[in-house]
Amino acid sequence: MEANERVALVVGNAAYEHAPPLANPRNDAEDMAALLRRLGFQVTAGLDLTDAAMEGRVRAFSRQARAAKVALFFYAGHGMQVDGVNYLVPVDAQLADEADLPFDALPLDLVLKRMGGGTNLVFLDACRDNPFARGWAGAGRSAAVGRGLTRVGEAGGSGMFIAFATDPDRIAADGEGRNSPFTAALKRHIETPGLEINGLLTEVRRTVLASTGNVQRPWSNSSLSDRFYFVPGGPSPAAKPDAPTLAGDAPDPATEMWLQIRETANVQLLERYLATYPNSGYRMAAEARLDALRGQPFTVAVEPSGARVRILNIGPPYRAGMKLPAGEYRVEASAQGYERKVETVAHGGTPTVHRMELGEAGREAGERFRDCPECPEMVVVPAGSFQMGSPSSEVGRSDNEGPVHRVTVDSPFAVGVYEVKFAEWDACASSGGCQGLRPSDDGWGRGQRPVINVSWDDARSYVQWLSSLTGERYRLLSESEWEYVARAGTRTPFHTGRTISTDRANYDGNYVYGSGQKSVYRGRTVPVGSFPPNAWGLHDVHGNVWEWVEDCWNGSYAEAPSDGSARERWDCSNRVLRGGAWNLKPRFLRSANRIRITSAGRNNVVGFRVARTLTP
Repeated sequence: MEANERVALVVGNAAYEHAPPLANPRNDAEDMAALLRRLGFQVTAGLDLTDAAMEGRVRAFSRQARAAKVALFFYAGHGMQVDGVNYLVPVDAQLADEADLPFDALPLDLVLKRMGGGTNLVFLDACRDNPFARGWAGAGRSAAVGRGLTRVGEAGGSGMFIAFATDPDRIAADGEGRNSPFTAALKRHIETPGLEINGLLTEVRRTVLASTGNVQRPWSNSSLSDRFYFVPGGPSPAAKPDAPTLAGDAPDPATEMWLQIRETANVQLLERYLATYPNSGYRMAAEARLDALRGQPFTVAVEPSGARVRILNIGPPYRAGMKLPAGEYRVEASAQGYERKVETVAHGGTPTVHRMELGEAGREAGERFRDCPECPEMVVVPAGSFQMGSPSSEVGRSDNEGPVHRVTVDSPFAVGVYEVKFAEWDACASSGGCQGLRPSDDGWGRGQRPVINVSWDDARSYVQWLSSLTGERYRLLSESEWEYVARAGTRTPFHTGRTISTDRANYDGNYVYGSGQKSVYRGRTVPVGSFPPNAWGLHDVHGNVWEWVEDCWNGSYAEAPSDGSARERWDCSNRVLRGGAWNLKPRFLRSANRIRITSAGRNNVVGFRVARTLTP
């Protein structure tokens, strides 16, 4: 049988966004897809499909169905009937009332009308109790909402067989095992040789009645004009006029059996044929068919090489070079520290080597890390938006802090937990980076104190050294990124609120801000991390030392970028400092405060903090 003689669309919707999830439709769909592939169907499977995705799959399936001898549609998930019309419900449906159905759900008639001109088979495991309809009935919105699904007029057209999980207008069980009772029974009987489709539904009906205590009875209607077998066998039909024979006018038993099974996808049936008729004239054809069904080697080459590989829609565990029959396989690759990846792989009549490369796992907001022992400790800050600048009512405000405007940072990035320390700078100088500069500590000590007496160009040389050392993209923060992380979601002058105190930051405590009180003045830097961090884990964004940022100086936020990027034109001989310092009044520590200084300037109140880009 050619690959497109039997085609199938299998859909399983379980993860509903606006209703409780269903337990089994994904399992039902995955198992039916695998089973139908064994039976020689070219299968397209869709799991947890949105409205747009369902329509797209049905549209593509209709093109396949028109050229096929047999077209099969299987659906597991929520379905409903309103005014005698059956609907299949996508996972993103909201369905506030029945008026939403034509927009948010897929009419079953649309699927039936798009089936092919040959034999059309429809299996609907969609008669579950529906939470959307229950809500309408409770609100008294509609008297036209029925239970389960309703009958399909004229069996959906000629050449059509439709099977429902239960009687019209009745509710079917979702099941307590891996599958619903209906799908479990279908799986049990569908590969029985010689079982014609009406007989198949008889066996399914008996099994479901037995498993549900005679509560659920599958139902079908049909306009088929020919018998259909998923697996031929049993009583022999009349030989086709052009069928080959070995002797005489009537075929011998080996030929008679071969005429029935030559298109089968049942490996056991072919093995039994070869064992029974080892000298058949069709031995080579049977062996070729068996080799095709047993499959070709299937290998997944993954980077990193130690990644775990699973094939999600088959039972046997994956091993490199395992033989698989033609079909589509859902391959999962995973490794610690890397993003899990799932891909659908088409496997045909030749060996398959499918290559997958896993990307490094994305870091989560709040995660702290170091890229090397000498590197600054970093923390991941989330993407988000904030209002940059200060309102006119803020005490101590300068005109260069406006106009207030919204900035959106599209991607998470990493920021130094602390201002760069002398120990980190000295590691750079010792390794030949940072122009070998060893700035003075003014007699206050090095080690864990923030590096001082470094210019903007010096700070740039440090992030270039870090980038070269680690292979990652280190940089200075843009001015808007600095304010974004300093605020950490706050809108007050400081991340501490409307006031600040010297037990939260290092500044000249002889001065107060707002309702604050006078306190200590230390007169020098203190070791980084001497005070509690802000909500995103950053220490010393207020006080201790000013921090260089990337931007050229602009006297206002007129035409400032809204995407978090740095401004790299205007007065680039002067750069921006943020955060205040140990020798200043508290108003200079405000999150919105900004000053300019020549990029070549070096003094004992200026240091810097680094950022690292996380995305390529």
